Amino acid sequence: MANLSLDEFESCLGLLAEGGTPEKLRDRLARLNAFHSRRGMNSLHAVAERLFALSSGLRRDVPAARAFHALWAERVGTKLGRKSGEKLDELADKINENLREDGTVKDDCADQLKASVDAYEDLLARKVGGATARLDTLQKAVPAVAEMLRAKPLLDLPLDPPDPEDEAAEKD
Repeated sequence: MANLSLDEFESCLGLLAEGGTPEKLRDRLARLNAFHSRRGMNSLHAVAERLFALSSGLRRDVPAARAFHALWAERVGTKLGRKSGEKLDELADKINENLREDGTVKDDCADQLKASVDAYEDLLARKVGGATARLDTLQKAVPAVAEMLRAKPLLDLPLDPPDPEDEAAEKD
């Protein structure tokens, strides 16, 4: 898996804090046992540095990483319906078809891989927003795909309206 840089991780936390303050995000993370002491964490950058260090850049399975992933999954999952989730799974399978076991690109599959990654990120961006889609995709990407993503501009697409079928399922 590719690893997020500290700046990308801080951007993730900025999205999680969107509409609130860094202190509220810090308190949510503390309630999830991401860390014990809140001392000195009065800015988004300070919270990002602490979580990044505690989780070794989300590479270790520790409470800090689990707390971040719980909040991130909540942010992304609440905006995805069943149909879009299934379509994303299909697109992820197409991406994986172009990769070897070690995560490198198969011979003569670079163009197919790029098209599949673009389709995946496009669909996700229309559901959760361009910045969230990019950072979510980077968290799941192998280094070859992450390099491809970082080389292209961030998508700025309008969000799709909620799927009526998914809204009806939520009410049941």
